[in-house]
Amino acid sequence: MTALRLLSLAATVTVLAACATTPPPQSGPPPVLVKLRGMGIDNITYEKIANRRVLTDTDISNLLNSKVPSPVILTYIKSTKAPYTLTNAQLEQLDDAGASGDLLNYLGKSTGFFEATERDQTGGSGKWKDNPYFNDPYYMGGAPFDYGWPGEWYDPAFVDAMF
Repeated sequence: MTALRLLSLAATVTVLAACATTPPPQSGPPPVLVKLRGMGIDNITYEKIANRRVLTDTDISNLLNSKVPSPVILTYIKSTKAPYTLTNAQLEQLDDAGASGDLLNYLGKSTGFFEATERDQTGGSGKWKDNPYFNDPYYMGGAPFDYGWPGEWYDPAFVDAMF
């Protein structure tokens, strides 16, 4: 009888431990998306963010003009893990729109950080030529452009602190 009780206790502890380490499921969009919708940002820019897409300089400018804080924009841009190849003129326009130094610095150097710096890979047809995602039909890894919302966006304290 004691062995049955010990087995039952062990099963209960295991189930409780699993529940304690499993994060709660997320319901609805992150709080930041709710805030962005309320700030009246451009619908095209909102849809790109809601669908986890890369932003253009125009999208970033729209966010800055809607008074979205640069740290929020920077957090999203980093989460895309995509190279942003902006010209000096585009960076100056973002600076004039109120972009922070951190945001401008990141946008200016993300190409070498997230993409190979070979000339044929920074533009043109050879961009992904050696990536197994495109060349190996049996490749089981993730896509080279795995987008997702930043984890901080699910934390209401982060959202309240940024807005």
